[in-house]
Amino acid sequence: MGRSSVVAGTSFEGRASIIKRHCRDGRKVILKREPNNQYDANAIAVYLEVPRIGGLFGKSLKQIGFIKASTAKSLAKKMDSGVEVTGFVRSFYAPAGWDSPRVSLTLEY
Repeated sequence: MGRSSVVAGTSFEGRASIIKRHCRDGRKVILKREPNNQYDANAIAVYLEVPRIGGLFGKSLKQIGFIKASTAKSLAKKMDSGVEVTGFVRSFYAPAGWDSPRVSLTLEY
């Protein structure tokens, strides 16, 4: 089964530049539950795997935002019960000079 979701919080903490450099349609994202998040106990962070500086030392995870709260509420329950959820970039819109990119995901579980 699957569904789509929007990534929220893409304008915070330099995330826009990460999205502009590394986000591509079809690219896999890493989803991590954050049950201790101070703002939302259902929070699910969204990360991209990116090359480390210089590309010589492997890869690191860079956060690009969170699953939109309305989707995270039901998805968090699934993840907490052991359901594996995989995400892929469905589309993104990040023109030059824009500090709040739009990223949509396809979620499969």
